[in-house]
Amino acid sequence: MLNRIRLKLRFSFPAVLALLICTDREGTAILCLLGSLLHEMGHLIIMLFEKKPPSEIILYGGGIHIHGGSRSFLAASGGCMINILLFVLFRFILPDMGSFRLFAVINLILAAVNLLPVRELDGRRLLECCFIGAMTPEKAMKAVDIAERVALILVLPAVIITVFSGYMSFSAIIFFFYLLAVDIFDKM
Repeated sequence: MLNRIRLKLRFSFPAVLALLICTDREGTAILCLLGSLLHEMGHLIIMLFEKKPPSEIILYGGGIHIHGGSRSFLAASGGCMINILLFVLFRFILPDMGSFRLFAVINLILAAVNLLPVRELDGRRLLECCFIGAMTPEKAMKAVDIAERVALILVLPAVIITVFSGYMSFSAIIFFFYLLAVDIFDKM
């Protein structure tokens, strides 16, 4: 089953990764990559368990995208479940060490960001699963589109405040504008 999954590596993935590693002064780039890989493994494990594997896994500058495979609520939530489990493990169960605490926080942030109901993030698919079960597919997709726009509107002030108060790096605002640009260009 695994031998049918194509792995595609876009040039932008190692380029962005190299840039992050070269500019990373706190040692978070590798921990973020590890958290992201484990997140995607969560999706993949459930898809394989459901016997609906993806057709391909694409590594690109914006992250890792699993294409095809199961579209179930459980498969969509697998990545965030892994991140939350890792947060609990590294924050509350293992000894209190600086790198463990940092990895815990990174996993909590990965789960929170991926739960946003925006574009390729898991939150959008989870919302689709919930709404499709409660209303017609057309109304469900319209409701998900509205939720996406509301999320983008609400996230903007939060991102700006956290960036300028020093709690988040400037890359957070770049990520937000990337999501916004994708939304705008997708509608054109």
